[in-house]
Parts: sequence; structure tokens; C-alpha cells
Amino acid sequence: MSIVAQNTAKVWAAAIGHWLVLSLLSVALYPMIVTDTYARYAPMAEAFAAGDFFYAFSPRFGVLFQTVAGCVAWLTGLDGVHSSQVAAIGFLSLSAVPLWLTVRRIFGEEIAWWAIVLFLVSDDMTRYAMDGLRDSGKCLGYALVAFGAVRAADKPDFRSALSFGLGLFVLATIFSYCFAVAAALLFAWGVWHIVRKDADVRLAVLQIAVPAFLFALGTAAVTYMTHFYTGHWVPAPHYIRILGGWL
Repeated sequence: MSIVAQNTAKVWAAAIGHWLVLSLLSVALYPMIVTDTYARYAPMAEAFAAGDFFYAFSPRFGVLFQTVAGCVAWLTGLDGVHSSQVAAIGFLSLSAVPLWLTVRRIFGEEIAWWAIVLFLVSDDMTRYAMDGLRDSGKCLGYALVAFGAVRAADKPDFRSALSFGLGLFVLATIFSYCFAVAAALLFAWGVWHIVRKDADVRLAVLQIAVPAFLFALGTAAVTYMTHFYTGHWVPAPHYIRILGGWL
């Protein structure tokens, strides 16, 4: 195994260890006082775990966070509050992996290690994650997008396309207002690979097709969910005012 592969495995181990330790500390010791978690995410996670999908989702909140928190509740038996904490901390912890890969490619390995240490001990996002809020999901989405873009600039391949596409999927499904951001990123990504003079045609098609498929998959999920509650085939209720007459 190469040194790079060994260090990547260490980052994965650190991320998973951070997830487990911080989750245990939060569940056992952290006093939850955030009303958003109590009133929104916890009941939805518990409804998902119970198979009551009507109350597990809302067109205002995407589909990803409730699904992950609900799966945690179903697998572990934790209540909705603690399941939301575990899910949010998981998004935060796993963000360290693409963050490390991105920073390592730009600034080198030593700076990359410092970057994830500072990221994982930062007060703002750590507190949000311990409060069971889904904001850490944006960290994961943007970190995946960043790694995909940075790798594609140097070595466009399936891994760069997959990372970028997974980032788009996370952004499109975790926050309703991030759908437009993900769509804009996909458009910019496609234009970039079309105009790249050194790009192989087949490679350019791969680079565009993989993120487009993952974005379409996320779009289908949130669109079906929004249609179920509103009757409109739009990815979020924000678009009903504009497209509701046609969709």
C-alpha cells in the first residue's frame, strides 16, 4: 500500500473515530435545547423509523437528513433527538475526508492535516452538529464538490466526477434552497468540461454524465416528495409560484 493510500486510510479512521466519540459524548452528556431539532427533525426521524413516511418528510426540508436520521433511529433504537445528533455529526465527520484530499492536493499533506484538525474542533459547525441540525450536511456537499473540482483540474477521471456528483446529490437533497446552487454548479461544471481544450471527448462525456445522473437522482427524490405534498412536480415549493401553472 502506498503512503498516500495509508494516509487516506488514516483520515477515514480519524473521521469515523470522531463520529463515534462525539456521538457518544453528545448522546450521553450534551444537553439539547434547540427547538428546531425537537420540533422538526426529531419527530421526522422517529416517524421514518416507525415507517410513517407521511410525517417523516416535508417539502421545506429535503429528504436526505430525515432519511439518515431515521435510519439511525431504526438501527439503534435511539430517539429522534439523539438520532438527529448522530446523523448531523456523521455529516460533519465525513466532511473531513474530502476536505483533507482537497487541501492536500493544493497545499500539501501537512497543511491538510492541520486543516481537518481545525475543522473538526471549530466551535460553529461542531455545535450545530451536536445540536442535531442538518447544516453540517452542507459541509459534506461542498467538500465533495471542491475535491471533485480540484482533482478534475489536475487529473479528470471517474473519481473526480463521482465526488462532484455526490456533492451535488447531497446539496440538492439536504436543503430545498441548495437545489438551485447544485443546478448552477452542474451547469458551470458542464461548460468547463466542454470548453477544455485538452479534454478527451469520451472523458468529457464521463465527467458530465456522472454528476448529471447523481443530480437527476436527487432531483427525482425531492420532486416526487414535493409532488406528494403539494401536487406540483417541482423540486421545492419555492418554484410553485413560477412553475406551478405548468408543473
